[in-house]
Amino acid sequence: MNRQRKIKSTDWTGYEFDHGIVLSEHSVGFWNVECKHCGETHVYETRSIRNEAHTKKCKEHSPHNKKYDDRYDGILRRTFGITLEQYNEMYDSQSGLCAICGKPDEVEGRRLAVDHNHETGEVRALLCGNCNRGLGNFQDNFDLLAKATRYLIKYSNAR
Repeated sequence: MNRQRKIKSTDWTGYEFDHGIVLSEHSVGFWNVECKHCGETHVYETRSIRNEAHTKKCKEHSPHNKKYDDRYDGILRRTFGITLEQYNEMYDSQSGLCAICGKPDEVEGRRLAVDHNHETGEVRALLCGNCNRGLGNFQDNFDLLAKATRYLIKYSNAR
């Protein structure tokens, strides 16, 4: 494999590895990578580029474990009443990013969590682990979230 350059700084733009070429910075610690397998642009974490890992987001790159996809489809159907195909459609419509913070999950390779209303069971969107746990910790309570927001605003300039 012809490597363009090994980069030790924080700018990975132009770096080429087995699965793609880094086009630009997406957000802090995340990069837009043109996939060599499908030609689409996927968001990679810096660590994944450094480790020259492939992404599960590429439809052309076969999944490592098809049996796991079948198992996960069953989990989604039982737990949330959606299929893996519906999950993947939501994932694609969100560009693989959390519906709240707009970042991929904090752990490379982990699927975004299915957020749902605990009272009605209605699926809302896909969230990263941090945002999903955050909503859970606030028990989906609007008043509690509003109080937390006011608290953060009140102390945002305090040093």
